[in-house]
Amino acid sequence: MKILHASAEYFPYIKMGGLADMLASLTKEQAKTEKVYVALPLIGKLGKTIQFTGKAFPALPPTDAPIDSVVASVLKASRFLEAEEGGVKLYFFESELFQPLDSIYGHAEEHFRFAMFSYACYALSQNLSVDVFHAHDWHTALSLALQKDSVNPIPSVFTIHNLAYQGDHPFWMTGFLKEEPFRLITSPFDHDGKCNYMKAGILSANQITTVSPGYRQETLSEPNGFGLSYCLRQRASDYSGILNGIDTDEWNPEKDKRTFQTYSVKNWKEGKLKNKAELFQEIGRPFLPIDVPLVGLIGRLTHQKGFPTFLQALLERRHLPHRYVVLGSGDPELEKTFFRLSETIPDVFYFYKGYNESLAHKIEAASDFFLMPSLFEPCGLNQMYSHSYGTIPIVSRVGGLRDTVEESNLLKFKTGIVFEPNDAGSLGYALERAKDLFESIDREIVVKNIMNLDWSWKKRKLEYDLIYSKAIELNL
Repeated sequence: MKILHASAEYFPYIKMGGLADMLASLTKEQAKTEKVYVALPLIGKLGKTIQFTGKAFPALPPTDAPIDSVVASVLKASRFLEAEEGGVKLYFFESELFQPLDSIYGHAEEHFRFAMFSYACYALSQNLSVDVFHAHDWHTALSLALQKDSVNPIPSVFTIHNLAYQGDHPFWMTGFLKEEPFRLITSPFDHDGKCNYMKAGILSANQITTVSPGYRQETLSEPNGFGLSYCLRQRASDYSGILNGIDTDEWNPEKDKRTFQTYSVKNWKEGKLKNKAELFQEIGRPFLPIDVPLVGLIGRLTHQKGFPTFLQALLERRHLPHRYVVLGSGDPELEKTFFRLSETIPDVFYFYKGYNESLAHKIEAASDFFLMPSLFEPCGLNQMYSHSYGTIPIVSRVGGLRDTVEESNLLKFKTGIVFEPNDAGSLGYALERAKDLFESIDREIVVKNIMNLDWSWKKRKLEYDLIYSKAIELNL
């Protein structure tokens, strides 16, 4: 089977969140048995140097080449450049729209930029004659509408990674979608008076997936449907929740060269103590004790991630012995607050602004607990990384977190600590339980249990195979 994925992110080239890691690890597993291609934008600042093969593909099908329009001229001047990574063929969209960018999101004219990329991905799918076209999030959703309206539609799958971001733009900005070469009827994509790219993907794909069963259920009603739950209910029979997997080579404490010391389930305690001591040295906190709980937090500093709830719980539970290491960037006010805490209580709190892949691995290896206070979380990957590293997750009961972390008196072995979202009291009590667990003999049982969990892609890849088969049947 030939599969083409279209995405704005792909690790290690472009990474802003879990989408990059998810797609890189999924395609790595798929490439063991299928021919896998990935279409990506070529931005000016990439996370890794590309080794191109020398092959190039047009962004506008030859049949559309004679079209004379602004859109067509942009596409004619653009192309896909081929590269290869671990058995996966990568196609980087070389265009004046993306080349000046040093990051993939947060720029003006995104409605036009990602529409052009979507059209180019549609054209590439036709040029490569793939069996399945798999688009990810709103950035590539219009390619699904193009597939649906095509004379030769390719079976399509649309994966929703975060419904909060929908690519909705005023109709006066998207008039070009009615013109050549798009020729789209945009009225079905109307949501609250705007052209909604996410809605276009939901209405157009043969099959829809999201990244956990729990998040699928949450998005079928408001407020977690972010206004589109009615569309998802209409497509409920074609809408599946498939839990993400992780790259067990990339996130493996036994062979992780980014950490200070590798370790396994047999010597996890010694490994964590060594990593903790070295991490404190690296971040300039060598005076901190290593025999108290270290709590790691990594992520975008956004409303979704629930950091204000964490801050309130932290201040209310100052008596706890926990130390905190935070890695992330985003909301300027949260950044200021974290910097202030890092300066005023350096014996308790450390903040690194930005994203550092190596530091993320070191934090996972050194931490005793990993906190995810999300208000909603489509899947989450860090709780699964944490399991692999023997780092006990403390998570809110939402989306993929509730699918992967369980705590109950009825369970023989818990896989983490769970609290109610947006509830500082509940989170505070979870931190209290973390202290008790850290000091208990049960900690060893929990750590060994979670390190033996299997979050690989083997099973989940088979679930996607089934979705692809359904998409092909519906497309006949």
